[in-house]
Amino acid sequence: QGSSTITRPQVAPEGTSSGLSISMDPLLTANLQAFVAHRPTAAAQRSVSLPGLRSTVNDLGATRRDFERQKLLEQRRKRGSMVFMDRMEVDASKRAALQQVSAMRQDADRRLQLDRMVERMRPAPEKKGPIVTTYGANCLWEGHNRNLNWAPLECY
Repeated sequence: QGSSTITRPQVAPEGTSSGLSISMDPLLTANLQAFVAHRPTAAAQRSVSLPGLRSTVNDLGATRRDFERQKLLEQRRKRGSMVFMDRMEVDASKRAALQQVSAMRQDADRRLQLDRMVERMRPAPEKKGPIVTTYGANCLWEGHNRNLNWAPLECY
């Protein structure tokens, strides 16, 4: 009762009568919508009125916001191409998913996990040259220099 579970609606394969397609996951869409709504920036809102405020080439935050907003726009377009009953079904599942995501985002740890899920959706940045990796002289394997979080001694 104290643990919360995520219930996903049954998704029918594409080409069937159900309006939900595999690419339109209500929980993912609700999380993306909450993520975009949670992170507004003044620079992004003012950039329309002041075009010289941000440069589109070097502003990494702007391209990330643009990617997330593009995904939401894509979901709205998919919804617009559905018939009425399918839209009603998608809206009901989206509303329930948004309530679940909003409840989960109240906890700081879960909010970080949900934010990481959105950040993993983003495309990888372009590689501009070779990657030079350095290793510590005392490291025997990857993660050797990382601090370990041990439980209290009573647990061992």
